[in-house]
Amino acid sequence: MKNLCLILTILLFIILFHPIRADIIIDSVYAVPELDGDMCFTPEGLPYSLNNWTYSMIIGDTGEPWIPAQPINSTTRSFLSFELPEYPESYQIDSVYVRLYQHTSCGNYNGVTGLDFPEWNIPGGDTIKCIMSHIDYGFQLDFGDWEKGSIGNPYTYTHNVGTITESGEDGYRYLDVTDCVLQDYDLGRILTQYRISFEVNTDGDSLWDKVGFITGNGTFDYAIPKLFFYLSNGVGTGNVLENKNSMNCRIFPNPFNPETTFEYFLEQDEYILIQIYNVKGQLIETILNEIQTVGTYSVIWNASDMSSGIYFYSINIGTQTATGKCLLLK
Repeated sequence: MKNLCLILTILLFIILFHPIRADIIIDSVYAVPELDGDMCFTPEGLPYSLNNWTYSMIIGDTGEPWIPAQPINSTTRSFLSFELPEYPESYQIDSVYVRLYQHTSCGNYNGVTGLDFPEWNIPGGDTIKCIMSHIDYGFQLDFGDWEKGSIGNPYTYTHNVGTITESGEDGYRYLDVTDCVLQDYDLGRILTQYRISFEVNTDGDSLWDKVGFITGNGTFDYAIPKLFFYLSNGVGTGNVLENKNSMNCRIFPNPFNPETTFEYFLEQDEYILIQIYNVKGQLIETILNEIQTVGTYSVIWNASDMSSGIYFYSINIGTQTATGKCLLLK
């Protein structure tokens, strides 16, 4: 009887205080079409064109012109804006991710052949990525917004939030903009806005290096830029492998669709248990449950049968345990 009472007490404690127990709702907003767009400047720093009506945002530099008057080696940057939604007072923002759809990319392209992703023919050029910067460009996009996002500009909140793409493949790209959105709420803004650019204007080789994303002006609803909001009123949503170094493990990609990989290294034979939970703390799948020998391993979780949202994982390696959050975005 005493043992039964002890078991019931432990179960009640887990239900009430388990670190991955949380009530989470998901909201999303599309980009503002009138404020999406790109602008192009000549190599001499003169404004050339501004487009906020086409279905595509372009980032990069130009090569031999397809339009006769287009300047060779000019630079294009893109701009993106979202309205910030109201959310229930009893909830708080857990995380926010921007989703873009990349539909074109080329590098060192001469009109016939080239690479699938921009490559800058300058020292260190292969390490220059396409980044997003958190900015304020108000309620109208104009040429005066060109430098917003650059270091030292008064309208730049964060120069480099992170890399939005480093692949030439078409498809969705995700970036965590939680801190940016929280800052906008704190400032009382009704918009959260971003510049997308490479950290080099041009390499002057007269070859095309560019990527392109669908904008809010497009006719493809599935590809319009979108912000995913994860709102929580629970007691916590876990940590993303804070002790990953000691456990030699990681999860990537995250967010993902529909597969993500758990990768880890064992310095000795260990018992491994990897489990997936939903936001209610309910076990929905055991990915791995076995003893493994010394070595490096990768285990794939295919969530194609799951709905979009937040999931939590628990990784046990021997006597060590780590929990974390992963986002399935379809």
